[in-house]
Amino acid sequence: MMRPTAVLQCILVFALLSFLGACGAATTTHIEPALDLPVSKFQTTANHWPEARQHDLKFMEVYDPWEPMNRHLYNFNAGFDEHFMLPVTSGYEAVLPSPVRSGVSNFIQNVNELPTLVNCMLQGKIEKSAITSSRFLINSTLGIAGIMDLASENPNYALQKEDFGQTLGVWGFGDGPYFVMPIFGPSNVRDTVGFGGDFMLVLIQMKHMYRLLGVNNPQTVGYAELAIRALNRRSNTAFRYHETGSPFEYEMIRFIYTKKRELDIQH
Repeated sequence: MMRPTAVLQCILVFALLSFLGACGAATTTHIEPALDLPVSKFQTTANHWPEARQHDLKFMEVYDPWEPMNRHLYNFNAGFDEHFMLPVTSGYEAVLPSPVRSGVSNFIQNVNELPTLVNCMLQGKIEKSAITSSRFLINSTLGIAGIMDLASENPNYALQKEDFGQTLGVWGFGDGPYFVMPIFGPSNVRDTVGFGGDFMLVLIQMKHMYRLLGVNNPQTVGYAELAIRALNRRSNTAFRYHETGSPFEYEMIRFIYTKKRELDIQH
């Protein structure tokens, strides 16, 4: 049988524990707002490259009603360049050392001074006509038939570039629709006609030059010269198809070509 003192101690301990429990920190329930949201699918804004006709590219638009055909021609030119022109040009560069290629390039550039002179005169550009005539005389004599470009060492005799497409533009002919020439690349209707005019000038020049030099087989030599001209031009052109880093290479080339031709005609 418990003594009264022990019973009293137990009652006091129980009362103390009850009091301490009542004075402890109150327990609260907090509901996160995010946990109370309705379940929904994950959504976010998707970013896409702008399409060619969107407002972002308005400034690059060029009159190109034959765009589907031109794009096919552009891709054809890219394939032709990759699988034929570049390998042949690499062979040309491997066979001819750099000094020889430089001499060939200078010679062709000097021969091209005559068609340039014709176009300068047709455009009424007297100063450019005088510079081109001086360049041809200097390089044809002191430059040993144009193999050396001595005239360019003088800033007063800088190379002038005028073609029949520019001549037509100076005469008031508009660009016409944009057109990708097979093999030759970006152009327009006016410049394509101009290309034909320049080519005729080159053929006439070659015919008279061969006659003057007494060439026995002018047709074979002519084909060889045209081939060398093409290889020289590709060798001195840094552009490579599909290596611009732009997803809009076609639009970019079209825009740059059109704006450059506008500046060429203005000057």
